[in-house]
Order: sequence, then C-alpha cells, then structure tokens
Amino acid sequence: AEIGISLLTHRTADEEGFFLLLASPGEVKPGKSIPKDVIFVLDTSGSMAGAKLDQAKKALLFCVANLNESDRFEVLRFSTEVEPLFDRLAEAGQDNRARAEKFIKDLKPTGGTAIDDALGKALGLRSGAGDRPCAVIFLTDGRPTVGNTEESQIVDRALKAAGAARVFCFGIGTDVNTHLLDKITEGTRAASQYVLPEEDIEVKVSAFFAKIREPVLANPRLKFPEGVRVTQLYPAALPDLFKGEQLVAAGRYSGTASGEIVLDGAVQGERRVFEFKADFPASSSGHGFIPRLWATRRVGYLLDELRLRGESKELKDEVVELARKYGVVTPYTA
Repeated sequence: AEIGISLLTHRTADEEGFFLLLASPGEVKPGKSIPKDVIFVLDTSGSMAGAKLDQAKKALLFCVANLNESDRFEVLRFSTEVEPLFDRLAEAGQDNRARAEKFIKDLKPTGGTAIDDALGKALGLRSGAGDRPCAVIFLTDGRPTVGNTEESQIVDRALKAAGAARVFCFGIGTDVNTHLLDKITEGTRAASQYVLPEEDIEVKVSAFFAKIREPVLANPRLKFPEGVRVTQLYPAALPDLFKGEQLVAAGRYSGTASGEIVLDGAVQGERRVFEFKADFPASSSGHGFIPRLWATRRVGYLLDELRLRGESKELKDEVVELARKYGVVTPYTA
C-alpha cells in the first residue's frame, strides 16, 4: 500500500492504556516524489572561518547536487548583510546548479550575524509558491549580533512568515542560541540538530538532506475511532513522512473501540485519506515496553518545555515522578 500503519497497545485494568502507532510509506515510484522548494541559508560570519565553513560548503554542494529535477531552490549567504544567489526560487536545472556550486565554493567568512534578516529574506521568497512543500535549511554557529537581536521578536517574525514552510536548523559549535533555533523549528513542525566541534557537519547535513529529498506525505493528521479519547500524543504535531522513513507516535488512550484510524495529508499537493482498522482494547497484556517508551517521550517533551520557557515546580515534579515510575534517567534524578 502507499502508506501502511501498525498499532500496538498495552493496558492494565487500573489505568489508561498506552499505544504505539507506526506509519511507513510503501514503494515510491520514480517520478512520484512531490516537487518541493528548498532554500539553503548559510552563516558566513567571521566566526565560521576555517573547518566549519569548509564542511558546511561541502554539505551544501551535496544538497544542491541531490535536488530533484522538479524542485526549485535558492542559496542565501548571510553575515552582516544577506546575499541571495538568484533572488528567487530557481528551477533545479543543470545551469542553475552549476551557478550555485560556484557561488558556494566562492563564499568567504566575514562580518557579524544577521539572523533575523536572513530568515526574513528566505521566508519572503515563498510568496506565490502555491501548495508546494517548502523547506528552509538554516546553518549558523552563533547568536544574532546584527539588526534585530531580540529572540522573541525574531521567533515571532519567522513563524508569521513561515506559513506551511518547515525551517530545519543546524547549530554549529558551542556558542549557538539553542533556544532561538528550537523555538523556530518547533513552531514550523521541523527539527533542529547541533554539531559539536569534533563532529562532521558535512555528514550530518548531507544525511539529513538525503532523507528529506523525497517527501511522501505532507502535513499528516490522525483521527481515531469513536469511543476512544487519545491524550499526550508525542510528537503532538506530526512531522512529514519521507521515503525510507517511519512515523512513530506514542500516546495514552481511554475508552475502548474497534474501528478505523484515519490518516490524511497531502500527496503530490492533493489531499489524500488513508483508513486502517484498529482495536483499542480494555485490557492488553502484551508489548510491555510501550509505557516506558511513552514515558521517555513525555519526559523529553517536559524537559524541552523547562529549557525553552523556564523552570516550573509542577513540570519538574512530573519529570521526577515519571522518571521514578518508569526508570527514565533525567537531570533531576539519579
């Protein structure tokens, strides 16, 4: 099938149930991947000099070489100011790729870090993009030092401009504003990754791009059968599904039902609906690993909330309670 779903449950008589839902794409036929827009944004400030910029350039060259023919793309470099290559979303033909390769190879490190201007310029290119999936690949090693440097304002402006675009952030080194990048990726249903000085940027970015180059299902949503109430589902905002990847969601449920799970999303820009039969039983003794897996995701969510929005006693207490009950190691427990 185009999309396959498996549902595993675990439930004892005295508490709500746990479930694990797995969704995988079937065989993606050549030429059937969704045309997409990709905007590469690279920090070329002075602090990127040396191995960091050299590796980042190699990673971008890999990404440009692996664009699909039906894609459109742009390359922006930023330091004190923002410099686009095409100043538009250009078709990923041979001539444009050759121009992009020369532009990337010629980049030099200089100046400060205008993150707000760079994000604004990148996301402003989306006007008139229609329903095409859009990914922004944003690489930086620092904190905003030029133009608007207020974190909350940068995040608000980026989220308003993003629309349905995904902003994937790569933080390089140890002086990155992780709060800023994480809030942007969280708000755009994307993901952030961090590359330590001893790690290889090229490997991480190229592996990531190889994964997202063929989207199969965009903006997925789940609907559960009547009679079941699903809570504390992680990830709460389901990510897009790509070729060779698997969507894994863990949650709690109350009630019982035997019916249809409905998964809908965009395929080739058109809304599609997939239905799968599933049982949410009153008792299920198998799959005893699911509660701890759910607890690990719940703890991760709570720790992110504490890191991004400040500490609160209620959240810390819940982290400690879950850690002790399910054997999850946290910063607050041994």
